Amino acid sequence: MRVEVKFHLAKEILLPYDLSYYISGYIYRCIKQAAPELSEWLHNTGLKYKGRRYKPFVFSRCNFASRVNLDSVMKVKGTLSFQIDSIMPEIVHRFVEGAWANGHLDLFEFKFPLQETCFLPPVSFSETMVYKALSPIVIPIQKNNQIVFSHPLDSRFYDSMRNSLKNWYYLRWQEEFPEGEEIHIQLYRPEKFQLGKAAVLTRFKDKNIKGYLVPLEVEAPVKMQQVIYEAGIGSYGSQGFGMVEALKEVK
Repeated sequence: MRVEVKFHLAKEILLPYDLSYYISGYIYRCIKQAAPELSEWLHNTGLKYKGRRYKPFVFSRCNFASRVNLDSVMKVKGTLSFQIDSIMPEIVHRFVEGAWANGHLDLFEFKFPLQETCFLPPVSFSETMVYKALSPIVIPIQKNNQIVFSHPLDSRFYDSMRNSLKNWYYLRWQEEFPEGEEIHIQLYRPEKFQLGKAAVLTRFKDKNIKGYLVPLEVEAPVKMQQVIYEAGIGSYGSQGFGMVEALKEVK
């Protein structure tokens, strides 16, 4: 249940590159406006599985109708938009209700009127899909008792991704991922991949998070493909990482 929201920027302004923290806060406020109990549950509890808690929503980076990259800020105008999805349709519906009730997006000293909310058409999933990252894919791993961020040339990038997806599979379908089934994930068109160009360093609150904007080809059961689309890939989905869209279907 994916929706795209659009806001009107009346004039050209300067914004910082890292907006995920502020968009995350806006999403929580909108849900709270429509369903306070759902917002409290989402913020404080979430879904529980194997001793961990999961916040079941994911959102994309912001897109602008016009954007010019400067040294430390971006010059934008026209329209600001982003997408949000969840394995729980109620979260998306309540967000939309709250967004219309609020009527605008607050970013720093600016107020952007809500222009449109558009539910995107459903995707026809197949056992082989290609996905484009709409926000950086983040894979944190333990190394020497520290958290580091794996990259697409490291096999742990894909191992961790598969393990995380199996957890989301259970949360989505309330059943374990079937034994004997496999999840094959690889770079789409790896000959075009450049590690430096794909890397994105994002400041979220007081943390630096390194992720990668890469297209991925995935072979997996159709139910797992739906999980990938609704829950995202990797970690920190509710902080604005790992959202993907179906780029094309591979026969």
